Amino acid sequence: MNTRKILFVVSADVPNGVAPVSTGPRKDYVALIETLQPAVLDRTRARQSAIGRLVERWFGIAVAQAVLAFWQRNAYDIVITDGEHIAIPLALMLKAVSATIAHVTIGHRLSTPKKRPFFRWLRVHSHITRIALHSKLQYEIATSDLGIPKDQLTVIPWQADTGFWHPRPIPEERLVSSAGLEHRDYPTLFRAVDGLDAHVVVGAASHWSRQPNTALAAARPSNVTVDSFDHAGLREVFARSAVVVVPLFDVDFQAGITTILEAMAMGKAVIVTQAAGQTDVIEDRRLVTRRPSSRPRSVSLLRELAEQSGVPVEPNGLYVPPNDPAALRSAIEYLLDHPDERARLGAAARRTVERFMSVEHFAARMRAWVEGTRSADATWRRADTAVAAGR
Repeated sequence: MNTRKILFVVSADVPNGVAPVSTGPRKDYVALIETLQPAVLDRTRARQSAIGRLVERWFGIAVAQAVLAFWQRNAYDIVITDGEHIAIPLALMLKAVSATIAHVTIGHRLSTPKKRPFFRWLRVHSHITRIALHSKLQYEIATSDLGIPKDQLTVIPWQADTGFWHPRPIPEERLVSSAGLEHRDYPTLFRAVDGLDAHVVVGAASHWSRQPNTALAAARPSNVTVDSFDHAGLREVFARSAVVVVPLFDVDFQAGITTILEAMAMGKAVIVTQAAGQTDVIEDRRLVTRRPSSRPRSVSLLRELAEQSGVPVEPNGLYVPPNDPAALRSAIEYLLDHPDERARLGAAARRTVERFMSVEHFAARMRAWVEGTRSADATWRRADTAVAAGR
């Protein structure tokens, strides 16, 4: 059993470091707290500190948490940060003093223009011992474009709470639903469903995304309703839906993954835009054509997991090309008119999440990744030597 002392820096409010009881889905950070039993530095604790409040005022809460984690580092063997927004400022401080504490982070999207210089030029990953990514494309970008060594990286699938998001005995309606804000291409969805013989409900809300709400900015057909829902309300909408659509702009990370996995866990047939970074969880039996990419298409994460487990890969949803309302409408109409195919895809989607992508799977994989972390002293010396040599 791992007995090292762990500090977990969480982008959430976790009063007194105890995972709160919730009537909603079990959160990833809750599962990690229960699995790792770390000390917790959440936003509430950061704001209880005078220094934390001062830093937040000037630089934001993420930097405030990074500063407090840096000051407390000598009391712990490992610091875990739940995103690069905290990991980058913490790594800069650790690098400045040549600290040797192990630092593990969850990387969501390392490739944005604001983050790239920290990895390519400042090499902050010299003081991030291990990074868990969620998509194969982000892994490829991290190694080929950002120069992060492969032995510091892994790909851990994102998750859904299969206990909360589960099939419900509610008759399906001729209803198409969608949800979320992160890089959602609702204008394409609205063009696709204009005049469609079905009601369309969009839950255009997010607990953390700062992306603009394209559902409010786009012209809305008369059969479309835009609203916001809490988790229980969204589960009710999904339960009544015949089809769940996740329309995406063509971005390089797994935008929409939470909504996709939640709908899959409910046994729903899901249609997803095959964006550059969203190719890892849907298995489409059809050949989907998208614009040429400069990167060769790698084996999907789902296929890798299935092969490792010795189970067959099942068709579990449909992909459509980016910015293609005609292809999206065709996929929606097909599933609306073929209930047996919807049921097959939905059942396979549920099995996919149960087998590979539950919140319990996520916590277990993260625990193994954290417990495999050794002293990063040698790794950092190699990285700093390479920089000094101009490599």
